[in-house]
Amino acid sequence: MPGSDSKETFLVVFSDLDGSLLDHHTYSYAPARPALEALKKRGVPLVLCSSKTRAEMEGLWEGLGLDAPFIAENGAALFAPPGCEPPPDQGWQADDPGWRVLTLGRPVSEVRRTFARFKDRFLARGFGDLDDLEVAVLTGLSPDEASRARRREYNEPVLLPEPDSQGPEFCRAAREAGLEVTRGGRFFHLLAGGDKGRAVRRLSDMYRRRHPGLVTMALGDAPNDRSMLAEVDHPVLLAKSDGSHAEVDLPGLERQPLAGPEGWKEAVLAFLRRYQR
Repeated sequence: MPGSDSKETFLVVFSDLDGSLLDHHTYSYAPARPALEALKKRGVPLVLCSSKTRAEMEGLWEGLGLDAPFIAENGAALFAPPGCEPPPDQGWQADDPGWRVLTLGRPVSEVRRTFARFKDRFLARGFGDLDDLEVAVLTGLSPDEASRARRREYNEPVLLPEPDSQGPEFCRAAREAGLEVTRGGRFFHLLAGGDKGRAVRRLSDMYRRRHPGLVTMALGDAPNDRSMLAEVDHPVLLAKSDGSHAEVDLPGLERQPLAGPEGWKEAVLAFLRRYQR
């Protein structure tokens, strides 16, 4: 990212994956292709921000032909690719050849030890309790994809037998044990340190140093996207697959009536038209 002292508008888009850029059921992003191509043509960085693991996100990042950093495991870690040099005073560390990582969350081993203290009360199971086949059946992923999804480094997805009725008490138990908890499209996620909002704020600050005219957008569909949406200039809450919206309320929040990559496409193209030059 070349430096610039100009106040010229510089756009960055942050995006959740499952249920947002990726269809909730098929995991396809095909309907969003026109918007993805428009972002690339305009030179607008697309920062993926997901509960997915680094192992899952690397392949998608490459397949989309991206060159921006990405945020994994609900904001627990940020990964900057070769050619994207973060400020040296922000705590980034060398990672795979040419990559840098900024860790905001604590290891998943710590999270699982804490989870073990109260999970039996809820008959709850985390990814550490499941094998690849069980995760594949629960998510619709292939066994290879499920294996990458289980390669957790920071936070633990948890399945409850009765998520709607058990959810509030489970969240209280997790917080009393010192864990943070968010709810995604399928699972509750336990983590210790780091969240999507904090990660988006760190990357926004990085971009703003180089581009004082930064304008940001974020798209999500679930309660665990709230902190990310709260950190941007243009927050967009996509509809769920049934047409309803998650219980998220923020100043200036746009509720896109379409779900998944179709809604994603419409929202991103409208954002680009707004700042057409």
